[in-house]
Amino acid sequence: MMKARLRWGRVGWGWLAALLAALALSTPVWAQSAAGDEIRFEDYALEVTDYYLENGLRVILAQDMSAPVVAVNLWYRVGGANDPAGRSGFAHLFEHMMFEGTANIPDGGWDLLLEPIGARNNAYTAPDTTAYWELAPAHELPRILWMEADRMRSLQVDERAYETQRAVVIQEYNERVANAPYGVANTRLFSQPMRGYPPYARPVIGSVEDLNAAPFAEVEAFHDLYYKPNNAVLVVVGDIDIAQAQALIQAHFGDIPAGEPVAPIYGQYAAPAPTAVRTDEATGCLVGTEEVIIDPQIRVPRWGMTVLTPPRGTPDYYAVSLLVSILSGGDASRMERNIVQQGKAAAAFVGMNPYLTTTVVYGVAFPNSGVTLEELAGLMLDEIASVRAEGVTEAELARVKRQLVVGTLTSYRDSALDTSEWLQDATLTFGSPDTIVQELEMFEAVTTADVQRVAEQYLCQSPMNFQQALPSGEPVLVEEDSAAYPTVVQEWTPPTITPLILAESDLAALPAGTTSRSEVPAPLGEPVTNFPPFVSFTLDNGLDVIFVEQRELPKVQLQLVVGGADAAAPADVHGVAEMMATLITKGTVKRSAVGIAEAIESVGGSLTASAALEWTTISVDALTTDSKLAFDLLGEVARYATFPQAEFDVAQAQTLTFLEADANDPNSMANRQFGRLAFGGHPYGNITTPATIGGLTRADVRAFHRTYYRPNNALLIIVGDLTEAEARAHVQRAFGPWRPAEVPDFLAYPERQPVDTSVIYLVDRPGSEQATIQVGNIAIDARNPDRYALEVVNSALGSGASSRLFRNLREDKGYTYGVYSRFARPNDEATFRVLGDFNMETAAAAIQEILAELARIRDEAIPAQELADAKGKIIGGFALALEDPNTFAGQLAIRALTGVPIEELNGYLPALEAVTAEEAQAAAQAYIDVEAPIIVVVGDAAALEAQLATIKPVVVVDADGNVIEE
Repeated sequence: MMKARLRWGRVGWGWLAALLAALALSTPVWAQSAAGDEIRFEDYALEVTDYYLENGLRVILAQDMSAPVVAVNLWYRVGGANDPAGRSGFAHLFEHMMFEGTANIPDGGWDLLLEPIGARNNAYTAPDTTAYWELAPAHELPRILWMEADRMRSLQVDERAYETQRAVVIQEYNERVANAPYGVANTRLFSQPMRGYPPYARPVIGSVEDLNAAPFAEVEAFHDLYYKPNNAVLVVVGDIDIAQAQALIQAHFGDIPAGEPVAPIYGQYAAPAPTAVRTDEATGCLVGTEEVIIDPQIRVPRWGMTVLTPPRGTPDYYAVSLLVSILSGGDASRMERNIVQQGKAAAAFVGMNPYLTTTVVYGVAFPNSGVTLEELAGLMLDEIASVRAEGVTEAELARVKRQLVVGTLTSYRDSALDTSEWLQDATLTFGSPDTIVQELEMFEAVTTADVQRVAEQYLCQSPMNFQQALPSGEPVLVEEDSAAYPTVVQEWTPPTITPLILAESDLAALPAGTTSRSEVPAPLGEPVTNFPPFVSFTLDNGLDVIFVEQRELPKVQLQLVVGGADAAAPADVHGVAEMMATLITKGTVKRSAVGIAEAIESVGGSLTASAALEWTTISVDALTTDSKLAFDLLGEVARYATFPQAEFDVAQAQTLTFLEADANDPNSMANRQFGRLAFGGHPYGNITTPATIGGLTRADVRAFHRTYYRPNNALLIIVGDLTEAEARAHVQRAFGPWRPAEVPDFLAYPERQPVDTSVIYLVDRPGSEQATIQVGNIAIDARNPDRYALEVVNSALGSGASSRLFRNLREDKGYTYGVYSRFARPNDEATFRVLGDFNMETAAAAIQEILAELARIRDEAIPAQELADAKGKIIGGFALALEDPNTFAGQLAIRALTGVPIEELNGYLPALEAVTAEEAQAAAQAYIDVEAPIIVVVGDAAALEAQLATIKPVVVVDADGNVIEE
């Protein structure tokens, strides 16, 4: 069963979020629905073709005709575990180098070949692998295969590109680790249990010292050793003809020479088995290392723990995985019920991250005010102790198994790219893409006795490591133990393969131009864009409904979107909508919070709520066989939420902790300051603070709900394996009796107050490793007729890796890991912004480059080819997004919610295609301000003020926007 791995990517990051999302991916082969129908994973698995080329490249193909897209996913068997001594982060750095020049693709040309056709691409480095993937229109498969083959065959990187990408990776390290609250603690948490075990002891992202020490000469050697066809697996999933895909792969990859076989790095060492440092006197459990991380940028202390458990493939792995889900898998889990919902922690959870030779089980908890780390640690460990002493119930085990089978079905078939990741992961871990079902059977075989046994064996009799992250104090770091895992010599024999030999006639039958060594191949026909079928209707009580049919998965997904959120609330109760969303699933006239959670999670579904700027949303998903429960539960929480006082008290304490933790996040600080300046006196600029949350009462939340939760102020979005008649019947039953009422006009916004834009606002954040910069101005609303032209402008300027800002500030100069621009389009006029985190020493230069790019997009018409590419990026990307019916439903919904007729979608692509260079330039001149934009910088004022003053006067403010006097 695939689990999230620690990944460091070329564009984008978020390994902790990935870990949290994967807390419970273990599943049984089948599950019984509430209606008694059996759901079998095998019924939704794709047929796989698995073979080798003569040069050793393993190829795995799966046909999925649900959308006209194709995912190409190439994994090399090299990752952070293969970093040479003193070169931590080298595999990750090399991942960046693979986007530089080849024999036929010039430096900087990779994204220019992909984004104009609407393709998405990225890469990431994990401990045991480096992955490169593309998701593209299916007819462009030849282009993608040609590009991947070309960089496998002929990577050509010069020293200038190497130095630039090294600077980019260091900026990534600064952004994600050095400058982020808990960044160092996050990285250290997973290296701490691997102390002394060379493959996994060093973080994949590396260190600045090691990155700076790596010479350019090592690039070629690294490529020659690892980036060979016999050290790679190519997976292609999507709307493909299997025989044709085989011929294309043979034509593009077949003549690349094999390299010397590379033995797995973990074969050089015994499996990690850390020793205990002491025995806890109270519990008798073993304790390993204990660390204290001091991070001046955090505001809320954090407790963490790790322990090593068996790797995948062993029976105990699956018992441990289900134990983790019982402890921390959903609102009905033990830690959520007994710690978070008791007001002790803002968040408290456990998870697991598997490596090839071991698995790390980890726990993290953030205490609420008045709770010490020691007390919280005791509560977390008590939950584990209760399993050791009393075991778990059959109902608990059945619930998590049910959750897991539904999660597996969704994850495996969510997209062609997700399917390709599953197949790659199974092949990496077990040597075959056909092992998913066998793993599911191992999950199904786990008993309650197994769960209790592994709790004792691995969460007590194996040494548990502890970590505290504190804002101040003395650090305690455990030294490396290089003698812990001496090198061992294990014989390794490369696998014997029987390659697939295609006849010359198979290659000759390929369409003309689809194979080439030096030029971009021709596509396989013309692009296809098919909108999923949908209908919209309105109940007698005013509830608007959009139904999008999807038949690939036996699921139904519901979203009830209600107008009115914090933009509709007075400034002194800002946060009331978010509080309402937190509480709306925590009790109704019929059920308690636990009752609601158990009702939906016992059938493998989920129920969540959230608040956006102008509306709140309740979301439910479940198997189609549980549709009645999904609709009825959504109607129940929307109409009959009771907002119990005890739940309100817990949510209030939790929110206050989150606000404190977020107070020193550089991006949040920049957003708050930019909002204050752009929206003075306007509700869009209101900010949730401890004062506004602390002053809220349960009565405020109930009043807000009664005011806005009315059917004539709501939109229900249904995506699922239903007929229209079934959808209408469910809606009428669950929502037909809902009574309408008059709702205030929350879209009647006041005028904004002007702000002084003749200065740079510098938010002082002492000790920052980067400068977080936002530049922009007030622009448009969602209905502005210039929105099509501005989409094209933004596509060229700052959307994606081929955009002007990205190529200038990252690829050419290495100032940043990422820089982007965006036009927000709510109901009232919102902002245009350029955003990014930059090298402290080049902050002023970065702002000058941003302003120069803004001036250029205004002053010069976009050249014809760039204009066509900018349109292609949007149009192709939109067609690609239609692979997910939920994305299409979201496109319909956002139009309905902002007063744009949903029928506008029919003319959306032609309207974009019709935008001229003159129209784009006129729109840029009208809505991008270069004369007096708002400029906000978050960073260490002592290091930044002087250089920023070379641009224009600087006003230094604190995190609350108050001017700091000299």
